Amino acid sequence: MNRRARSLVLNAIGIAVVLGLLAAANILVSKTSLAWDLTRAGNNTLAPQSVLAAKRLTSDLQVIGLFRPGINSGQSETEALVALYADQSSHVKYRGANADQDTVDVKHYGITQVNTVVLDYKGKTQLLLQGTQSEEDFTSALLKLESDRVPVVCWAVGDGERSLTDTNQKTGYTAVADLLVKNNFSHKDVLLSQLPAVPADCDELAIINPTSALTDQTVKIVTAYLAGGGKLLIAAEPWPHDPKTTATLSSILRPYGQGFSGALIIETDPSRAAVQDPTNPAVVNYGQSPITKDVQGIVSFFPQTTAITGAPAAGVRVVRIATTTSGSYAIAAERSSLARQSQDTSGPFTIMETLEQAAGSGKTRIVVAGTAAFAQTGTLPPNNNDANLELALGSFQWLAGQDSLIALPPKPERALPIALTQQDQSVLIFITAFLMPGLTVFGGIMVWWRRRIF
Repeated sequence: MNRRARSLVLNAIGIAVVLGLLAAANILVSKTSLAWDLTRAGNNTLAPQSVLAAKRLTSDLQVIGLFRPGINSGQSETEALVALYADQSSHVKYRGANADQDTVDVKHYGITQVNTVVLDYKGKTQLLLQGTQSEEDFTSALLKLESDRVPVVCWAVGDGERSLTDTNQKTGYTAVADLLVKNNFSHKDVLLSQLPAVPADCDELAIINPTSALTDQTVKIVTAYLAGGGKLLIAAEPWPHDPKTTATLSSILRPYGQGFSGALIIETDPSRAAVQDPTNPAVVNYGQSPITKDVQGIVSFFPQTTAITGAPAAGVRVVRIATTTSGSYAIAAERSSLARQSQDTSGPFTIMETLEQAAGSGKTRIVVAGTAAFAQTGTLPPNNNDANLELALGSFQWLAGQDSLIALPPKPERALPIALTQQDQSVLIFITAFLMPGLTVFGGIMVWWRRRIF
């Protein structure tokens, strides 16, 4: 055998070995459920909160897809999503059925629309209609099914506070109302100035940016509520029209050694502020707290914020969630020019923190924010995809004692993996393992043959 023939044989053997290895690798990969999601946003994997919800299942979750066969039913997308949950927990059991033929399930679960998904867990059910079968919807349903009770957030009203019914797309708070519902919280308005005490069914209280001073009665009952182990989310604003507003809010925090300055913070570091807006500090490094464990390095914004001041009282544990840079400064009184002047106070400043203190057999917990805008609709999805959503939700969960549930929630409108049938997988294996390498080999042989002849 001459040298050229020997070389041709060796090349053919090498190509055959490579083709064999590629085919074996493709077949092996097709038989395993292991996967790597290399997308930057993790579009093809579940969010940490979804993974946690799946792993907390202690009994079988029956998922029944009642679809009408045909295009645009959403069946393949929903089944791909359910498969991601099943990868996290063996308790997730899926069964697909024809909504027009499965009259038993339709009647049993009271189905009124085709393309509905039923989640049945420990005798409790949740129905996901077509259009509400995203990861966010599925995880929300899981949290509700797994919970023994629904925490109640009492929302203070009557003194100009931010309202959960305010639909303004920038400064409204309807996004928070939606966030609470989807994460198994209920909420109700409370007129504190007309009550003898904070209602006993309030798991936590929210006083968000009142525009007028709180009454003595309000301060009294909130102080008593906290002394008994209450939970509070409180937010202020800079430059209030009535300085007594800041004073009354600070009086609630005084037993814990904290208060609000009422001054407007200006952030001079352009890398730590919104573009061309020094009144909107940006934060990427956070204090160590269950609220912030998954958002380190992810930016959040605090528009029009004031500083949290004071030294913690004895027995009070303070965690500074968000702070400004040393180049920031605070303007005490309202003025038209934001340029730095000699009387302005130098930073850094704390603009969000948590307070915790033992109270009998429980704990008093308080989340303090220097601005209500950190959770307004304009800073939450879909308007922004920063860490503000996680900070807001984490605050409510921490106050409710749900430390173990705090995790990055699913983002809306996330992409899902493409659902492939066994035939689709076989075609892909043939194309990637045989057809494409085969064409390459064929092209190489033709080039060699042409050179040999000419």
